[in-house]
Amino acid sequence: MHGSLPRTAAIALAVVSAVALGGCTAKPQDPMAVLQNPRSVAEQHIGALRAIADGPRPISDDVKPVVRRMLFGAGYSLAARQAAFEILLVDDPKNLRETMETNIVRMDSLEFRRWIMEEVGRRGMRDWTTVVVNSWAGAVPSWGPTEEGRPEYAALAALYGPDGVADALFGVLNDAHPTRQASLRKRTWELLMRIGQRDRLKQLVMESATRPDDVMLRDIKQLVEDLGILPETREELLWLEKLRQTASPAYWRMAGEALRTVPEASKGRFELRGIPVAMAAHRYQPELLGMTTEQLYDDLMSRLRTRDGAKYAANFRGFETGPKRTEALGLQRDEVRWVDLVASSLALRMLDDPQVRATLFDLADRDQQDRRSEYGGVVRIDDDGTWRVIEVRPRITGSDTVYEAPQELFDQGYTALFHFHLHAQEYENGAYAGPHLGDFAYANSTRANCLVFTFIRRDTMNADYYRHGPLVIDLGTFRRP
Repeated sequence: MHGSLPRTAAIALAVVSAVALGGCTAKPQDPMAVLQNPRSVAEQHIGALRAIADGPRPISDDVKPVVRRMLFGAGYSLAARQAAFEILLVDDPKNLRETMETNIVRMDSLEFRRWIMEEVGRRGMRDWTTVVVNSWAGAVPSWGPTEEGRPEYAALAALYGPDGVADALFGVLNDAHPTRQASLRKRTWELLMRIGQRDRLKQLVMESATRPDDVMLRDIKQLVEDLGILPETREELLWLEKLRQTASPAYWRMAGEALRTVPEASKGRFELRGIPVAMAAHRYQPELLGMTTEQLYDDLMSRLRTRDGAKYAANFRGFETGPKRTEALGLQRDEVRWVDLVASSLALRMLDDPQVRATLFDLADRDQQDRRSEYGGVVRIDDDGTWRVIEVRPRITGSDTVYEAPQELFDQGYTALFHFHLHAQEYENGAYAGPHLGDFAYANSTRANCLVFTFIRRDTMNADYYRHGPLVIDLGTFRRP
């Protein structure tokens, strides 16, 4: 069922509304030619759709893809998209739903996407629940910061009741096929985390019987049992999946040994990004593991006073980057976590290594000369304790202000200590020191520990540590060896 309006009446209503918006629009003799002509305008689109709606029904297979293209193509008015949607909802409902399940998150017209969510809720379209989930999983900053303010939340509340949103999402998580719909389950898991269902998810993982082919829940359960970590996001679930596929038993054994030495007070809400940090500290700087968060904070503050910490930062005036956005550690005592402080301490130790500095300046010099892309890569520590700065070429080139991370970086980054990139467009680049808006988005998506290195002068660079949130710690400057 799709509400009290018959579908044919809904179509008529949509087309009439569209015609009213477009004026008295004549129906063309060849509506397909109009819809396929890139020079046609909104009023002509409406006339063509009106002719199609009044013609033979259901519409033929050669007409369906042309009408379907209007849902996502550029240049169509909201009214035309709505009318096309109504036609397809009657004449090609299965393909329409499947198309929306796959593509709605990539829809450019946010007002049309909002309208679809409103109609799903208004008409009681429960068979579109997965469409709502896929739409909700995509970030839309202009729709506000709260989950309750999203139109998808309102759609599920209309379908299942205000108290039934979480139950509906758990239904999707449990009913989706573990392999064929693995991506849908990961998105649903993240949504449940975002609406505060952490405890219930943990209970599901630890207490429910798991299907033999349910690799995701089995991996999560083992991670909780072995390391006490409960993933929160889709990217962390992908991270865990890759680790389970590629990491050796020795890796997991060393991870367990390292995390057992982490102070109990610091283990709450521990994340996957903390594993390589704890392992590096356990093996190469074990004194850090014996320090409380307060001791680590005071030690890092003392070390940053000699490194021009928080002296250079990007200017975000006019951009919304969160309340009290700062790179100064002294203003973020309540925000920093144990992992952030240990990671930052390890980064400072790395920058004390002349070979590391030589490698970074070599990369930065080449980046400064190359106008096709920023440079980047990962940082890890070899078994003998040697720091390795590994350059990874960008996925694509074409902009000197973007580093497009390739799959190779993610593959290496699952066990690396840091992801990094450079801001080396000019030797005097201090106005752009630190992570920018795209870097914040990257950190929020990957959940990695990240570093960015920026030229201040030819012989000086600034270092910043950052992660999701966003949280940024200016690590000060270091000089060319």
